[in-house]
Amino acid sequence: MLKIKKLSLFFLITAFINSCGMFDTTVTIYGAYEYNCTTDELRVLISDDPIYPFLKKKSWYTQDEFYEAYVGHVLQPYEDVPLSESTLQEITPTLEESNSMFNEIKNYVDCENPKDVLL
Repeated sequence: MLKIKKLSLFFLITAFINSCGMFDTTVTIYGAYEYNCTTDELRVLISDDPIYPFLKKKSWYTQDEFYEAYVGHVLQPYEDVPLSESTLQEITPTLEESNSMFNEIKNYVDCENPKDVLL
């Protein structure tokens, strides 16, 4: 009975450590971004990013969250302007545009051989 308790406690602790992201592979990109190869997430390390001003510092973004933040940033100036649905669709960025921007950041990341991308 004692062995079963110890074994179950071991598996419980192991599952807890794995779920905390302790063993995630993270790569720093130019000292400005981090990319998590395990979860396919990106975050900004610098404040006031001039290239991607819609990303909050130290927040992790999946591709879908990146797209939502990008669309929110683009549509923010038109928030109180009455626009037709067709005009709104014309100015809303596409998912392909957003994904290409996301992939451009992590372009030089090799998750098979993770190393920080330097200048």
